[in-house]
Amino acid sequence: MAYQDTLVDHDGVIKITMKLSLPDSILNIFQSNNKRFIAGIAILSDKVQLVKAEPNGEKYKCVAFVEIPISNEDQTISALVKLINDYSLTSAKTTIVLPANKVESTQIERSELPENDIQTTLPWKVKDLINIAPMDMICDYIEMPLQPTGQQPKAQVLAVAKSYLEKITQPFHDEKAAISAITTEQFALAKLQQTGNASQLIFIQHKKMDGTLLIVKNQEICFARKIRNTAPIVDMTPEQLEMGGSDTIAIEIQRSIDYYESQLKQPPIKNALLAMEGNNAELMITALNKVLPVKTKLIPLDNLESDQELDPKFISAVGAALYMTPSQPETPVDTTSDQVAGVNNEN
Repeated sequence: MAYQDTLVDHDGVIKITMKLSLPDSILNIFQSNNKRFIAGIAILSDKVQLVKAEPNGEKYKCVAFVEIPISNEDQTISALVKLINDYSLTSAKTTIVLPANKVESTQIERSELPENDIQTTLPWKVKDLINIAPMDMICDYIEMPLQPTGQQPKAQVLAVAKSYLEKITQPFHDEKAAISAITTEQFALAKLQQTGNASQLIFIQHKKMDGTLLIVKNQEICFARKIRNTAPIVDMTPEQLEMGGSDTIAIEIQRSIDYYESQLKQPPIKNALLAMEGNNAELMITALNKVLPVKTKLIPLDNLESDQELDPKFISAVGAALYMTPSQPETPVDTTSDQVAGVNNEN
């Protein structure tokens, strides 16, 4: 089992304030606190998404959401510059979700973790397991909360290139726009969970990317995995879906549920939530509900109020926007109605 996240402390927040040998120009942009708006930017493989919100009573209200297509890293930086300027992100505290292809991870036994100076010694410890040069590596680790009986405690080491972080943060420094956190999609989604003391399965499918499966409880990731070769599901015809196009995802979800409940000895999953780009989400839900033992529904975006309906494809940017806000009140899980509250590595 392998967590696909990086650069986080044990609550899922990037440790930019650690002694990482980052230039002061990067560190300084994380210090501003006097901002009215919050914003979330999700950098995906083919787009950069923004959700900006303002306080509205005890919640937040979306004031803008937009995406900019990209095809390379230079376009990513240009998109960030445009979003900062066009949507006045100098007035906001922004959380950035890193793209999955810039995040690397590996698993080691917890006893192998260095006792001191993690940032200096850990990159050299995992240099043969991570495809980032040790001198360019910023890494951290998370202790895996659940493990099968009889196995040694494990830690997941998470890494990203310092040079990439410098690139994506430079536009914010240039415009004196504040970054409140840098995290990954998985942690951003986990923070959105509103249901207390119940395990929920979340499946996310973006275009041109492998699917991501999470099991979340009390806003903590208990289990996470990538499901390979699922991107074609986004563009399948209804006929292809009905002829078994959804079978791979259904099988992998069932395997994950079985592993979580039997091998990790956890209480039953209450429901499954789906976020999927394209026009096949409802068809996928129908197909999954025919074969899975848990009810599958679309991921609701109840955490953020909006005058316009937010497309579920913005779920990562929504999670980023709300990432550093206080947790929402817990609500009991509803396994029968269509209004399930909240959504928020084994390979």
